[in-house]
Amino acid sequence: MELHDLIEEFMEVLMERIGNDPGTKKTYRSKIGVFYDFILLKLQERDINYLYFLNTADKEVLLQSIEYYIRAGNVKSRATVDIYYSVIGNFYNFLFDKYGKTNDYFQTDEKKAEFKEAYERKIQELNLLESDQQEPIQAEVAKNILRECDIIIDNIDNEKLLEKKKGVYSNYISALIVKLVLFYGLKNDAIRKLKIKDYNDQLNDLVINHYRVHLPDGLAMQMKKYKKMRKEYLQKYGLESERLFFDDFNVNKELDNTKMFILLKKITGNMQAGAVAKYAIIQLLGEGVPAYIISNFTDYKGEVLDYCQERIDEDRGLFSLNEKSRILDSALRKSELFDDM
Repeated sequence: MELHDLIEEFMEVLMERIGNDPGTKKTYRSKIGVFYDFILLKLQERDINYLYFLNTADKEVLLQSIEYYIRAGNVKSRATVDIYYSVIGNFYNFLFDKYGKTNDYFQTDEKKAEFKEAYERKIQELNLLESDQQEPIQAEVAKNILRECDIIIDNIDNEKLLEKKKGVYSNYISALIVKLVLFYGLKNDAIRKLKIKDYNDQLNDLVINHYRVHLPDGLAMQMKKYKKMRKEYLQKYGLESERLFFDDFNVNKELDNTKMFILLKKITGNMQAGAVAKYAIIQLLGEGVPAYIISNFTDYKGEVLDYCQERIDEDRGLFSLNEKSRILDSALRKSELFDDM
């Protein structure tokens, strides 16, 4: 059996075991594909068959495969490397079920622990970013959040809000803020910096960190209504505020996270706005917006942008070595100098 056929059999067995989810399948295939390329490169250096190589690979060689994966995908966070580590473990479990004895680093408890320790040291050595545990929300969750926000915004009771009925104002502005995070991917401070002058209800746009962006039609209508209600509220209580969103009990106080994202907690069970923002950032990256523009616009820095880019790569799947060669070769052939060379 050729190595490629063995990989395909592994994928079939794995999908039967964990469920044939397209996203999971793509993730696992990209990981095992990188390991496949690594094996082929190593076999070019040594005159041995692939099964012998797999069974006799020591922890240093296995760690080399980790580094190869990191270089192949320009990986910067450990979350995706952990998945690669897991996939290799599953592959060796498959080899054990198929052939019996396999590599000790995946078979005996003592060797497993030894390799795990070596893996953790390698992660530290490579300075990979630790996950902040705020995984991006899924598309279905985004739709649920949007639906719940619209219910709150479109059914706001003006009288109760102006009378400061408990929770009415907080839920209302929280719904508006969550929609801004969901669509634009803004960090908390980017929202706090927004002034009323940054919003133009005639042109339906908003200036965020010096970037002028249009509001979607539904949000544009909701913001027009908010601006009117905001004015009535300030006039009723003889208040003034430059802020686009303010605390109803102290307009000079910056909005805290609880007030900004209380509605998010009711919908998702937590106030992790970063998970919502990452969803939006992934959409922007997927549309080809340069990372530095997204960073300046949202106030999120390199670590979050790198993480979101890796998630896009996960969904797309890393290119194999052959695919990379074809992409590079195709680009070179389009060079103006190609025919003259």
